[in-house]
Amino acid sequence: MSITRIGDAKTDEAAWLKARESLLTSSEMFSWLDDTPAWWSDGPEEVLEGKRGVRKVFDDETETTIAHGSFDEENIIAKFGYAAGCQVMPDNGLFINDKYPGIGASIDGLGKPDPDAEPQPVFCQDRTLFPYINHYINDSDQEFLLECKKSLSVKWQNEVPEYYLTQVQTQLTVLEMDYAIIFADTVAKGKDQKWRQYWDFRAYVVVRDPAWEQVLLDEGKKFLDSI
Repeated sequence: MSITRIGDAKTDEAAWLKARESLLTSSEMFSWLDDTPAWWSDGPEEVLEGKRGVRKVFDDETETTIAHGSFDEENIIAKFGYAAGCQVMPDNGLFINDKYPGIGASIDGLGKPDPDAEPQPVFCQDRTLFPYINHYINDSDQEFLLECKKSLSVKWQNEVPEYYLTQVQTQLTVLEMDYAIIFADTVAKGKDQKWRQYWDFRAYVVVRDPAWEQVLLDEGKKFLDSI
């Protein structure tokens, strides 16, 4: 069994998109599982349409938001490394693992401890957050996955939005890594503030769930049977 890097979204987007056509990827897993809230527009059929060459069309507002997030990605990763006091390496690779036919995982980057660096939690309203993250990283003493977001969702103040947990668990399982840190450059509003919003930076540790192995085996087979 082996893990293989088969594409890169930054250096060759066309080849990366081509490689995705025959795979159910980590970012599509939430839609594929079809256990989504009413406001979520995509389901399994929309995932399969994408594999048949039907490119999803977004309105101008969404296109602009996506463009901002994509352009800012490496800066957000660098910001996390500074805030958490660790080394970060942006990486837009697409990976497969022979254990899980039909499944692929695109990632944003990798991180590892830097014992000489100190956390700098200046971007976060909760100044205790990044020292905690720093201790976790140094105590684990291993490489970990990075997943970054630029978001307006207030959910980030208390939790990882549920639609990203399936993405990160798929990434962790395909790459056989123990944990990821998902973080968001996001906005918040104070409890006593009626209108004023401000930027905040949130980060959460997501530990790999061993049960996800069976999920990928089952869903990968369903996906391959469907295409």
